[in-house]
Amino acid sequence: MRRLTVVVSVIIVLIGLFTNGRLMTGTAAQDLAEHPIVGAWLIMNANPPQSPSPTIFAADGTVTLADLPSSLDPDLGVVFLSTGVGVWEPTGERSAHVTFVQVNSDANGTYLGTVTVDGYPEVSADGQSWTDEGTQVHVTVRDAHNAIIMEAGGSEGEAPITPPVHAFRMQVGNPGFPEGTPMVGTPTT
Repeated sequence: MRRLTVVVSVIIVLIGLFTNGRLMTGTAAQDLAEHPIVGAWLIMNANPPQSPSPTIFAADGTVTLADLPSSLDPDLGVVFLSTGVGVWEPTGERSAHVTFVQVNSDANGTYLGTVTVDGYPEVSADGQSWTDEGTQVHVTVRDAHNAIIMEAGGSEGEAPITPPVHAFRMQVGNPGFPEGTPMVGTPTT
């Protein structure tokens, strides 16, 4: 009798681990696969000039984002950024919550810390674009010892920390770039 109790307890723990630990089968996995955010997107970051970030939302709830490989920090100089890797989950029929992490280093390859971004994209009714209005976006910056050195956004009543971000579904022959505006001196032919 005691052995049966132990076996049943182990089975209950394993079921809990597999359902809460994001290993999904059946309906849960099917729901993710059918969500309209699944696929390849070209995010156009709002900072001028707009820069593209090709991104894949996978049907298993993971996300991979290729952003600019470097940025200029006023205190640190040039900072190099890794590809963003994270997870997403549906928050509605066409909306999702995404969390991804980027690793930062300096020009000498010294690890500086990470940036974690929480975003809330909503796919358009036609499924060909999405927008994150930025009102819930939350950014957490950690130093090389994982201490939080900055948090911004995501609080109700707080001004958005980013302008709206738009993305377009990538297609064969059309990666999703919006119509461009030639700069002064840019050849047109």
